[in-house]
Amino acid sequence: MTEVQASTQIAGATKLWRYLSLDKLVDLLSTSELFFTPLATFVKTDPFEGYLPSVALDAYASVFRKYADALEVSHQQVAEHRAKRGYPLTDAERERLQASLADYRSVHRRLLPAIAKATMVNCWHLVGESESEAMWRLYAENGKAVAVETTLDSLKESIQRRESSSVVYIYRVKYLDFFDSALKPGDCLVDGIHIPLLKRISYEHEREVRAFIAKVAPGRSGADLAFWEPSPIRLPIDVKVLVKAIHISPYAGEPFPSSVAKICEAFGLDSGIVRSSRLLSGHEELLDRLSL
Repeated sequence: MTEVQASTQIAGATKLWRYLSLDKLVDLLSTSELFFTPLATFVKTDPFEGYLPSVALDAYASVFRKYADALEVSHQQVAEHRAKRGYPLTDAERERLQASLADYRSVHRRLLPAIAKATMVNCWHLVGESESEAMWRLYAENGKAVAVETTLDSLKESIQRRESSSVVYIYRVKYLDFFDSALKPGDCLVDGIHIPLLKRISYEHEREVRAFIAKVAPGRSGADLAFWEPSPIRLPIDVKVLVKAIHISPYAGEPFPSSVAKICEAFGLDSGIVRSSRLLSGHEELLDRLSL
């Protein structure tokens, strides 16, 4: 059974939608796998992905700066001790010490992009009281898109029904002003986690719940950042447990809905789970109230 750790701040019956193009829906149903994308690939649409608000980075920097300053002092003490003993540091030794200090002072700047490469995410939309026109606009390519509906409990169970070595975390994204000086470092945590659960307020309309997997290349140390390369993960799931409904884009006309129903049948799902969006319908019902 795959290990899943999920937020206790989200009710198990909470509805989640994942917006997909038709080819990605077919991929989900045919492989029975969730596709986890490297967080680093999202910087194309949001260069702040994987970053932390300024107050959090300031707090980290203040801690690591003390260690760097202490390391520099220790290097000076070594040099003074060697000089007093009559065998001063060689030029090569001084260069190595300077290089190690420079690397320590810069490694933390390289750490965030490395973590973004080693973190794989699978994104869901927390459904409100009504459909989101903005989300359909974002993900409905040429109007031909669907939204797979599940619940938090069903997402967890669909993952736990299959075996894998991954540990999957599921939490709601927190939206913040990354340059708000009034924030405190504790504000930059979601159940004790920050990356990849923080985004800027500009993306708050996404109401995102992220499933993610933290992955470090086997046999590599945390300091060996060059090897934290992005590599997607396909996670086996039970599709029939996951999929509660498939919603058709409000901008899609026939034969798209019928095709989606046939695809569901072909992969052993009831075509009755396919539902048309009501985003652009229901207005006539209002006029009916004027009937005399």
